[in-house]
Amino acid sequence: MPNQSKHASINIGLIQAREALMTQFRPILNQANITDQQWRILRLLAENGTMDFQDLARSACILRPSLTGILTRLEKMKLVVRLRPANDHRRVYLKLTEEGERTFNDFVGKIDACYDDI
Repeated sequence: MPNQSKHASINIGLIQAREALMTQFRPILNQANITDQQWRILRLLAENGTMDFQDLARSACILRPSLTGILTRLEKMKLVVRLRPANDHRRVYLKLTEEGERTFNDFVGKIDACYDDI
């Protein structure tokens, strides 16, 4: 039992650390009207350009079923667009729209300044 308790403590500690960190960023993300998961997606797409759905899920540490819902919301906000290659309808690629790029550019400086403060 001691190892299980130690592992649980590590997990709880990591969750608490993440929550403490996010208190610094949430006010900025609230101004942008986006969640931290949505920001991760915007940042990855801004930094990498067009990304495959699977690669985006893995890089953002978001489970694929959850990513589907998040992307649907980002599409409704006109921040992201899904692209399907004509030769392979099973694959899906994502990229920022002009509005998505604008949103990213409007808030990346504030987010990075927050990292600098930390």
